[in-house]
Amino acid sequence: MSKNNVKPFELLAEYERLSLKHKVEVLTEKVRDQWSGVGFKVGDTYYAIAIEKIVEVLILSETTKIPGISKWVLGLGNIRGNLLPIIDFKSYLSNQPIKITAHTRMVVIKQIVGQVGIVVDEVFGQKHFVNKQIIKNNKKENELKYSELAFEDKGIVWNVLEDEKLINDPLFQNAAAV
Repeated sequence: MSKNNVKPFELLAEYERLSLKHKVEVLTEKVRDQWSGVGFKVGDTYYAIAIEKIVEVLILSETTKIPGISKWVLGLGNIRGNLLPIIDFKSYLSNQPIKITAHTRMVVIKQIVGQVGIVVDEVFGQKHFVNKQIIKNNKKENELKYSELAFEDKGIVWNVLEDEKLINDPLFQNAAAV
């Protein structure tokens, strides 16, 4: 074909025909055996939360303090017009406030009635694990009471944060200062 005779529709049809000639194998078995989440750290503990539970990961935004509330609630944040509670996850788990650094991030989690932002020390991005990396979380520490499943990867144990357990915990739901 010369440049003057090229018809865009015919060219696209030819590209489609060529692309359909190549058979793409779908590795359904591997996809089915894979768990994907976002990895983050709180104190010395590594966590991962299922990717479908995450709305977004942000640099900690300005919060509005709420009087008479627990110290682990940093306040309310306005994320694109949505008000959501901002939780110092380290303080909630261990009564030690988080140190805000350049690595500190807020992980916004979906809830049935809205969203909640949990502030963590560092986010490591997407993590993908396969079934053979599963280890049973036998620890009974307070920090791990929201995690029964864990994955081990390169010597690091990634505890899967079960957001439903966290959000439905009466302590988490009752943020009034005691």
